[in-house]
Amino acid sequence: MSRIVVFSILLGAAGGTFAADTAPVLDAVRSTDMTTSTATQHLRGEVQKMLTRMGASGALGSHPERLNLDFTVPARRAVDLGLLVDATSAANARDGLRVLGTTPDSTAERLGVHPGDVIVAVNGHSLRELGTDNEGRALAATALKASVDDLSDEAPLQLDVRRNGMSLALNGTVRSVQLPALRVMLGAAATTAAAPPPAPVACGHIGLIDLAPRQQKLYGATVLLVDGVSPGPSGASRYRVTAGIHELSVGERIPTQVMGMGALPSLRRNQAKPLSVTVKPNTTVLIAARFNETRASELNNGGYWDPIAWKEVDETCP
Repeated sequence: MSRIVVFSILLGAAGGTFAADTAPVLDAVRSTDMTTSTATQHLRGEVQKMLTRMGASGALGSHPERLNLDFTVPARRAVDLGLLVDATSAANARDGLRVLGTTPDSTAERLGVHPGDVIVAVNGHSLRELGTDNEGRALAATALKASVDDLSDEAPLQLDVRRNGMSLALNGTVRSVQLPALRVMLGAAATTAAAPPPAPVACGHIGLIDLAPRQQKLYGATVLLVDGVSPGPSGASRYRVTAGIHELSVGERIPTQVMGMGALPSLRRNQAKPLSVTVKPNTTVLIAARFNETRASELNNGGYWDPIAWKEVDETCP
């Protein structure tokens, strides 16, 4: 399998081969368009995906839940050329490093490096025929990274490249970033530290106890739906909901004799009506049906009644 080298930070655990390309993670931290909270969430997501891939490949062993691995990357300055080069072998890098690609808005892109270019020197130091390291990687890649890492911000940088048989000198300056410290822990002991318990969700209730004052023409009601979903068992006296705005579908339970219909309850078209309520934390909102006495004959169109949130009661919500 071909090996490529990306000039980004690699995290490693001492004594093993645990390594992961964290370029997406560091991109999240470096982004100036993200709030700290958003960057943290993105960072956790990228680390989670990285560990998931490792677990699926067997790199964490048959019982990853038993691992107790803790590794830390200290805060540091980093120079990221943004180059993807072929470092498969000394033979492939004999005449320089072949560029496979560049990352957007990177130093390499600003210098004008193109895929297919062959980098033959950096600031006058040749990258030709440097051989391989102990793991078989072309030393030209290591030499290029070391040369750039040693440069200060805004220091001149020249890459000599071969492009379509022509020699070019690409000139620019170095730009670095300050990377924060990063700590990753694995194992049961680390779970609590890495993921603090979520804050409790504020809640309240929607109440249906028929205590509404009759002098205000208020009578019993039933809640059929809360936010488009059945709220629970039929006939319950209250329903627990999160604090906030909720859209209800309400039915009326106005006694027929109150409406003057006598023994003809079948004339009523008891259609549900919508009601928007705001439930405050640790508060029960009482729902009722208001009888519109002057429109008692409007049975078909439901004009004889309206749903109403008639009272709020302080009630602790566990």
